[in-house]
Amino acid sequence: MRTKVFIQAALCIALVLMAACSEREVLIDTEFGDFEYIDSTQGPAIQFAPFANMLTRAVPTANDLEFYHQTFKVYGTKTNNDGQQIQPVFEGVTVTADIKAATDSANTWTYNIDRYWDKQADNYQFVAFAPAHAPLSYQHNLVEVNDATASFFSQNDYVLIGQNLQEGAPTNGEKNKGFTGEAGTDCDVMRSDAVPVLDPATTPVVTFNFRHTLSKLMVTIKANKGEPYKIEIDSVCVADLYSSGKYDHTNGWEVKDSTKYVNYQYCAPDTLVSDTKKTYFIESLVMPQAISNTHIITLLYTIHSGGYQESFTYKANLADIFGSGVSQFVAGNSYTINFNIAPENNIITFDAGITAWTDGN
Repeated sequence: MRTKVFIQAALCIALVLMAACSEREVLIDTEFGDFEYIDSTQGPAIQFAPFANMLTRAVPTANDLEFYHQTFKVYGTKTNNDGQQIQPVFEGVTVTADIKAATDSANTWTYNIDRYWDKQADNYQFVAFAPAHAPLSYQHNLVEVNDATASFFSQNDYVLIGQNLQEGAPTNGEKNKGFTGEAGTDCDVMRSDAVPVLDPATTPVVTFNFRHTLSKLMVTIKANKGEPYKIEIDSVCVADLYSSGKYDHTNGWEVKDSTKYVNYQYCAPDTLVSDTKKTYFIESLVMPQAISNTHIITLLYTIHSGGYQESFTYKANLADIFGSGVSQFVAGNSYTINFNIAPENNIITFDAGITAWTDGN
């Protein structure tokens, strides 16, 4: 059996924050600390829209945040023109994607009570994390969100349960979808860097680049040969990965409880694999950690040929599979183990011959 390993680079997700006009009454900042409702046609409101590879798309792709999550939480501050007064504009506001059904209509992002660009302010700072219900917080102590004291953090340890994102043979549109963290599943926690806007009049568009803070592990299996063979997968398991960690703005996720493990397991007897299409058995989130020889992957499968069948077990540790060049599960990277089962190499062959039969010693 041959095992191939691939590592996929981190994927960046982009959003834009742009000026636009709304047609409803909204909350506008007229002076620092002074709020009033006015007709929104008097000025541009701050709004969000999807942004991917310089194009907006009605149908979310793997470069759009709404492909993974349909909410994010944004923080933002503004500074008045003389640089003496700072005021929060977005203080953990939830922004929600409005997914359009029509292919010629771009998706939009909305939030409650529009904010307007303030002509009396010359410095805005924005930052966000996704989804809005992610186990993450942001603290900036009422100063610019890119200040040295500002940080993302998790108040409590976060424990992964090792949920399989997908089982069987998904279509292309199902691959790489994110975990929601809802209904007892793991959560694909994403965050952005702080983005400054020094002058909204000349720089009306702000780009958020979201990135995955956890790692992803995938296991795929494919048969090397079809008829007359049939190959059934009985179970796949990756055992003893650390599952408990705490997020820190500088260091990212750190393992906090080395006694807590999670097993990523798929078990569905009589699942056939094909020689024409890979079957994805495991796609799970992994706490960033060292890859160890205690991380064991076990594959149980059965080969059928005519009226004969035989079961096999493959077992190896991840340190050997990935080799010396990959020693860590790194945040934002996707790690794939591809199994290619070759039934013809499992055949036991025989040979026979005749020699002279003598009566000598």
